[in-house]
Amino acid sequence: MALMELTTTVKKLLVMSCLVIAAPYAFAQKIIKTDTSHFVTLHVDPSNAMGGNVSDVFSEVNYIPLETTPESTFGSIKQLAVTDKYYIIRDDNTNSVLFFTKDGKYHAKIKDSSTDPYRNKIREFFVNRFTNQIVLSEDSYRTVKYYDFDGKLIKIEDRVSADFKADMSATSFYFIGPNKLVNCDMYRDEDEKSEYYKPFHRSLLQFMDGPKVYATGFNYTADRGKKETISHSIGPLSYFGNDTTLFYSEYFSYSINTVTPNSIKRAYHFVFPLSMSLPLDFATNPIYDEGEEEYRKAHQEQIYCLNNFYKTGDNLLFAATVYDYKVKENQLVYNLKSGTLIALQHVLPDEKSFMLPIFGYSFDFYGLDACDGTYCYNSVSSVEMLKAMQDNKGKNIKYNQTLSDYFAKATKNNNPVIVQLKVKDAL
Repeated sequence: MALMELTTTVKKLLVMSCLVIAAPYAFAQKIIKTDTSHFVTLHVDPSNAMGGNVSDVFSEVNYIPLETTPESTFGSIKQLAVTDKYYIIRDDNTNSVLFFTKDGKYHAKIKDSSTDPYRNKIREFFVNRFTNQIVLSEDSYRTVKYYDFDGKLIKIEDRVSADFKADMSATSFYFIGPNKLVNCDMYRDEDEKSEYYKPFHRSLLQFMDGPKVYATGFNYTADRGKKETISHSIGPLSYFGNDTTLFYSEYFSYSINTVTPNSIKRAYHFVFPLSMSLPLDFATNPIYDEGEEEYRKAHQEQIYCLNNFYKTGDNLLFAATVYDYKVKENQLVYNLKSGTLIALQHVLPDEKSFMLPIFGYSFDFYGLDACDGTYCYNSVSSVEMLKAMQDNKGKNIKYNQTLSDYFAKATKNNNPVIVQLKVKDAL
């Protein structure tokens, strides 16, 4: 009996040890299927979108001038992240990331100190709201830098050195936990025999815990690797106020999914007029694998991606992007209860916005800068603000204290003004 018990115990230990050895491989191969059991289908025709005045669409409009000092002066907002305490801004002109408090006061700055003219610029930063850090790269992810919200460097991760052994594929860091993130990938036409090939490379989403991929989503076969993927502005992943959940806009399908650390669920599917829609087999038919740019030029009215996708209350805010950026019905608000569709380009200033613009000159092309689930954000340059003030002379506009102080000192060289907007829940 004792011998049998010992043998059984040894077998159990052997099985457990095999599981431990196999666990990292099995763990990395987990595939998260997209749950399509419950979602809302929305029929939307952008050409029928309404307009209106600011007070018809927004319940709050707040202007936050960003402090202008020799240290804080920058060109324009290329990327904006909103945290509990700060506006974090990337500016291409100064190749820097700047931190401003929620009332617009300058707080800190990260600036590339390299004088190498061939060095890459900061292309994008990613915010870890759980640890109050940002992650960025200045050299196409050969190295990755981690900073705190005071702009102080915490560490540098060298990804090409012999010491870097981690199984890291991420070139985007959308944090959905203190150490968990989602990496958004594109289709890769890779040779499985390559020393750089990894199984998770054939997935559009990679779920990571620290440096390890623990799951994948939207996996594809080798023949799909040639497909050109294209997004625009903010997307296909976007934050909308829930730190553990992201929206993911599927390439070429008009489907929007929610992504959490362990799930992908379809939330909405849009149906647009046939004349505005890509062919149903655009994602799968190999005849569309090449010449994507030429196709879009020839079909400028077709919506090729949904981006800047957010949700506030009962409203979905998104860009239905077409090749022709002059189209004025692509930045949209859709109310889930009433079905009202509003084109933001057709919303005109009124007394609620002090007859000032709520969208800057780049809005038509790039859309909204950010959303925290309650407010959405955009920016207006000082040149645009001052021009509007001049146009308002003689209209008896009474500005609030913040704007009065701003206009008393502002010049065309001042930093942009952030516009904080709250969409009415009932439209």
